[in-house]
Amino acid sequence: MGAVDLAAIERTLQVAIAPAFILGGIMALLTLLNGRLQRLADRYREIVEGSQVPPQERRLLVRRARLTYRGITFAIIAACLLCVLVIVSFVEPLAGVTIGNHVAGLLVAAMAFLTLALLCFLWEVLLSARNLPLRHEK
Repeated sequence: MGAVDLAAIERTLQVAIAPAFILGGIMALLTLLNGRLQRLADRYREIVEGSQVPPQERRLLVRRARLTYRGITFAIIAACLLCVLVIVSFVEPLAGVTIGNHVAGLLVAAMAFLTLALLCFLWEVLLSARNLPLRHEK
């Protein structure tokens, strides 16, 4: 392996580090969303087992679950795009081709899907906070 080959691999590793850190953050987000989904499922089981619950609470649980599912889906798509980005980053110097625009496009797409996942999470949190007593009552 020549000096040029090592330099290309070093540059590729530097490019791959940022997506790897972002992947770690996405995994943490997926863990968080999965926990929220589990709590929604537990609450829904309580409702099904016979407690008297107003229909609007059922609808709210369904909306929250849909948002959580969407957030999970968007986060997984973002993670997959980042994985493809890392693969392409390593294949590029090995194949001797320049595909910088594709790498940039993959990063932009991954960040867009991550943003959508975070917005779904925010919306679900706001919906869940609707029924909480957030003001200090005297």
